[in-house]
Amino acid sequence: MAYLFLIPLLITLYLSVQGKEEKAFLYVFLPCLFVLPEYYAIRLPHLPPFSAAEGALLPIGISIALKSVGKWKFRRMDLWVTLFLLSMGASEWFREADVKTGMLLFANSVISLVPAYIVGRRLVEPHLRLKTVKMIVLMILCITPFILFEYRMGQSPWLIIGNSFFRLDTVWSVQMRGGHARIAASFGDTILAGIVFAVVLLLNSWLVFVNKTGRLAQLGGRFSRLEKWHIPGLLLFGFLYLTQSRGPLMSAGVGFLIMCIPRFRNMRIGAFVVGSILLVGGISAYTYFENYTSVSVDKAVDERQSSAIYRRLMIEGYKPVVEAGGLLGYGALDHPTVNGMGSIDNNYLLIQLSQGQLGYYAFLLIVGESGWTVLGYAMRFRRREDVLFAFCMLGILTAIFFSLTTVYMGEQIPLITFFLIGWSQSLQQEGNQSEVLQAVPARFQFKRVLT
Repeated sequence: MAYLFLIPLLITLYLSVQGKEEKAFLYVFLPCLFVLPEYYAIRLPHLPPFSAAEGALLPIGISIALKSVGKWKFRRMDLWVTLFLLSMGASEWFREADVKTGMLLFANSVISLVPAYIVGRRLVEPHLRLKTVKMIVLMILCITPFILFEYRMGQSPWLIIGNSFFRLDTVWSVQMRGGHARIAASFGDTILAGIVFAVVLLLNSWLVFVNKTGRLAQLGGRFSRLEKWHIPGLLLFGFLYLTQSRGPLMSAGVGFLIMCIPRFRNMRIGAFVVGSILLVGGISAYTYFENYTSVSVDKAVDERQSSAIYRRLMIEGYKPVVEAGGLLGYGALDHPTVNGMGSIDNNYLLIQLSQGQLGYYAFLLIVGESGWTVLGYAMRFRRREDVLFAFCMLGILTAIFFSLTTVYMGEQIPLITFFLIGWSQSLQQEGNQSEVLQAVPARFQFKRVLT
């Protein structure tokens, strides 16, 4: 039955051959990415396993890459992404005990992350932006009944279907906290689900503005009416809350503050105000975290506190191991375990262990380049809708990279992250120059003089 997961690949392959990559992206890849779990996967002989979403993405990425020959405009991010993937390959080749398995893992990363980055760079901007954002929001809204079932029954419907119909034999249980289920939806983990809900919630906030301009009605009056009553936003916030994941909740708050910057009459003042709030909030949160985790695990009052204490002990315990790992680390499958702390709930620490300092600093360059590039777009754009979207993308990337301090980058998160990274490098203004100039408020015209 697992061969059914090949169907998305065959559909996108057919559409890509027909030159309909946009249709394959919108109506096959995005539904697979946000509706079907990563463990809905198949492994063909002599090939690494791939999920339905990864299979759907591969033909689109190859087709776009072939069409981009001679048209690709080099950006620094291309170098940092390449360096990050090469560091992964070097670690698996030179440091992994089981080199064959390690290289299969590396191959799986390449055939999923590279197409995601290419599609983000070349396919979406500017004419597919609105359709892409709307489709992503709609896909999360479509799984509302499944989410409510998971919360009420304490069981994952995706797991029930997978084991009953596809014979996946996947075993994990829904986490409980405070007597209630922590929903993971189709994303395999509560914190990972929280990251996805935070990202989609921020995207929907941009749609709320677009709906006020009347443009959203062009894509469907029913969806426009839902946005008018803020139903998608309320549902998305509710889903985020039901994950009971503090990291994504705080990251969503940070993202919203960043999106508030262009709402100020002077964006420099807005940046100063938001930056000051984030600085004070960050210092306060750090002080609270230090006090909250200063007690021993046996004195924790609940599971939330013991989880926070575990993360602090994990970082402290793995410091000497990271230093001994050197430039290439230990490989993704063979890094040492300290004091039984096998769950590495910090993606930056996990990269240091598996890929060493080379991979770690390459990932930090990706993080920094993402913010710098999007901020540059935000300062250059003249059309208000484009400026708001640039700050929306900045808030989304900040939310993801902040949340990764509390969880590993697993399930669909790598695909989503590298797709968004590629997308962030290719933002463009919509409309012709006359439309842009007419759409600019006076406060943004003054900003252009300063820059």
